[in-house]
Amino acid sequence: MDGEYEAEIIPGLGDMAQADLGTRAGAGLTFVPSARPDVIRFRYRGDVRALLALRSVVAVSRVAYFAVPRPRGLLGNEQFGQLLGLIDEVRRLHPTDAFRTLRLSAAGEDSAVLLRLRAQLLARTGLHEAAGEGDLLLRLRRAADGTGWEAVLRLSPRPLTARAWRVCNQPGALNAVVAQALVRWGAPSAADRVLNLVCGSGTLLIERLAVGPPALAVGYDADPAALTCAARNLAAAGAGTLRLVQAEAGQLPFPTGLFTHLTADLPFGQLVGSHTANTQLYPRLLAEATRVAAPGAWLALITHEVRLLDRLLAVPPFAAAWQPVETLRITLPFGVGGLNPRIYCLRRSG
Repeated sequence: MDGEYEAEIIPGLGDMAQADLGTRAGAGLTFVPSARPDVIRFRYRGDVRALLALRSVVAVSRVAYFAVPRPRGLLGNEQFGQLLGLIDEVRRLHPTDAFRTLRLSAAGEDSAVLLRLRAQLLARTGLHEAAGEGDLLLRLRRAADGTGWEAVLRLSPRPLTARAWRVCNQPGALNAVVAQALVRWGAPSAADRVLNLVCGSGTLLIERLAVGPPALAVGYDADPAALTCAARNLAAAGAGTLRLVQAEAGQLPFPTGLFTHLTADLPFGQLVGSHTANTQLYPRLLAEATRVAAPGAWLALITHEVRLLDRLLAVPPFAAAWQPVETLRITLPFGVGGLNPRIYCLRRSG
């Protein structure tokens, strides 16, 4: 499937996504300009299955250009045949029963022309009309230069962020792409001793183990239901040996200086926790993270409580204990307007 593609990304994590693409796709990849901050466009020559292994993008789609002035032109024999060919190529990437429903998304999708196009696609592919997003997602849009139309066909039945291991979910569970960003700081290696603070459903642990097994991996949470959920997800992921511990953030049962890499998805105060609760939790959690972190240890975390965390990191004892390495502002879907949390990468002073 040589041609043009686009990768949907988390705004703010484009550099990581580009690096992941470069590693997976190799010499067959050429980036092309994109007008959208949530999309990376590229041309690719190679095995498309390599794109399905990406862990740092939300989804990957094939983009095909049609030199037609209006969507009606897609009903022509040649253009309709090309659409069917693209669909057939995507379906061959997966088991025969992977795609059962079709979703055609476009401006004016309830017009007579697009209703006819959808009906013909359903009839020729044998798929059923999707009530929601659908397994086979086909989007139509006017090309940026205004001379034709683009068909954008997702390569997978679900977004790549919908990890197969997630058999149990918790409110406010971390996006797997964001988890990848957190675990990749600090040059992960087999010698790492990893602690996932307030581990929730285990996303950060599983994404770290996917990079490669560390010497030690531990997750703790005060909520036994969260630990049960994490255990289910870890089992579904086929994760190696690790420990899940029930513990309070301010009283961790670990020796001082044990861990070299610490990660945390801190409560945002929206779906999980509240601002009032966070003003008590954050300093206790940060104090224990400081105690159990080895000299030179990495701490990568995400929070929406930016002012609270900035205030804590600016005063003793945390100002002397942690050196900022990088801070990223990202955009996550939430309600109508979305959320703009920050990722912090910190290094423990020696």
